[in-house]
Formats: sequence, C-alpha cells, structure tokens
Amino acid sequence: MGKIPRVKIWVAGAGGSLGKSLISTLESKGINPILAPTRADLDLEDQDAVFEYVMKNKPTHVFHLAAKVFGISGHQQHPEESLIINTRIDNNIFSSLFESPPEWVYYSSTVAAYGYPYLHLPLNEEDFLQGTPHASEFGYATSKRFALNYLQMLHEIKKTKYVYGLTTNLFGSGDRFLEGRGHVVISLLEKAKQAKRERKQLEVWGSGSASRDFLSTFDAAALIVSLMDKQVGVVNIASGQEIPISEIAEYIVEAFDIEEGFKFIGINEGITSRVCSTRKLSMVTDLISKIDSRKVLRAEIINFAKNND
Repeated sequence: MGKIPRVKIWVAGAGGSLGKSLISTLESKGINPILAPTRADLDLEDQDAVFEYVMKNKPTHVFHLAAKVFGISGHQQHPEESLIINTRIDNNIFSSLFESPPEWVYYSSTVAAYGYPYLHLPLNEEDFLQGTPHASEFGYATSKRFALNYLQMLHEIKKTKYVYGLTTNLFGSGDRFLEGRGHVVISLLEKAKQAKRERKQLEVWGSGSASRDFLSTFDAAALIVSLMDKQVGVVNIASGQEIPISEIAEYIVEAFDIEEGFKFIGINEGITSRVCSTRKLSMVTDLISKIDSRKVLRAEIINFAKNND
C-alpha cells in the first residue's frame, strides 16, 4: 500500500472487536485522522444524525463495520429484527455517502450471505449471489447482500472505489460474550470458565461434525487495511484454513485443564462445513500467505485461559 495523502477515515462500528483491531492497525501505520464515534456519540439508526455527521466530517475513506449481530441462536429467533435493523443502518450510512461521496469504502459483509446449499467448497466469490442464504442466518445475510447494491451504485455514479468483504468467522481478545449470540470461539471460552469452576464437561453446540474457516480480528484488520484505495469489489476476507469445532474444543479443554472433557449437545447445528477460497484475496494482497489461523487461534486460547485461571 502506497502513501495515502490527506485522508480522513471514518470507522463505523469502531467499538467491536474488528473495529478495535482495525483502529490499532491504522494507528500503527500512521494513518490518521480517524473518526471513531461510539454509539453514544452517533446512533447509526438515526438517519438525521448520520446525515449531519457525514456532512460535517466529510470522510475520504469509510470502513463500514457496523452491524447488529445476534449469532446463530439470535438470528434464528429474530430474523426480521436482524433484517430491519441492519438494513436501516446501511440505508442511513449510504444515503449520506451519496451526498458526500468518499474516495473509498470498505463494507464488512459475511460469508453467511452465500447461497446455500453451496455450489462449491471452498466458497468462491463468483458464486456469491447464487441461491439464497441458509435459513439460520437469512435475515442478517439478506440485509448484507442488499448493501452490495449501494456500493455498486456509489461506484458507478460517484466513482467511489469499494471493497465488499465477505468476512469469515472471526475470533479475538476484544470479543464480547453474549449468551447464545457471541462468536463461536469466545462463547466456548466463556463456557469453559464456568465448566472449570463447576467441574463439569464443556458443552458444545452441534453434533461434532461442523468446521469453519477462522480468522483473527488482527489478521482481518491487516488484510482490510492492505486493500485501502483499491477497487476490489466482492472478496472473501478469510484464512482459507478449515478447522473443526471439535479441534477447538480440544484446545480449550487442554488449556483450561478440564478433566471432564467436552461433549456435543446437538442443538443449533447450523451449517456443517464452511471454508473460503482466498485465491482472489491473494491477487490483491500478499499478506494472506503469512497467516496461520490455527497457530494464532491456539495462542489466543492459551492466553485467555491463563488470564482467567
């Protein structure tokens, strides 16, 4: 990435795990100023407030990471709420950006937006809009799909470059635990703390057959920043490394020294296997070749266990 002159960056969704990692990465590269309003500063569901904020600050580069995420259980229970809230957030942001167009936008979508059943594994970007998303994540995934239309029009009408990132399963120390709604790794880590205290088995959702493509938030942030000012379009932000949930459970049980082990309890099975192609990503950044998600994940688990002993 070359030197970027006179930037003013807006990170929408800066309070999340990815947002914090992204800001840290930008700051480490000396890229500033960075606008990172909290929800108390700016309610993204308030159209007038978002419009006023954009008109006042006129960001040149936007990292749109903001979303209402419920997790597998939450998305199944409230698909309509996820669809409505996330569409509202996107509409407020993009309608404002059409009035004050930035030079470049990164939009954080999700691999859950791929059509299911999958045409191929690993998931390829050219198959992105084939079929409809899995029922367990339909509302959230549909809202994310629609956002691509905003980006395409912003590019065609206002000449704004964009990256529509299909983000895989993330993990990181900044994750928050929300019962039934957190990311897979942090949810298992928090459950492990309780299992250790109560001297019980670690209970894991599903049947034991599931696997995912995992990526740390810091690796994701590095990849995203490396794409600044590039017209990439739709691209997987992933590791391309498939890790079984059972393997993660084994790491956690070992790190916490849970003598009772773990067991799969069969609920919230979701999609069995999901791994992403990183072929297109490797064509626009060389950072992907340096990522080892399995190694980073294990280190993250060990560190979490030590700090919660």
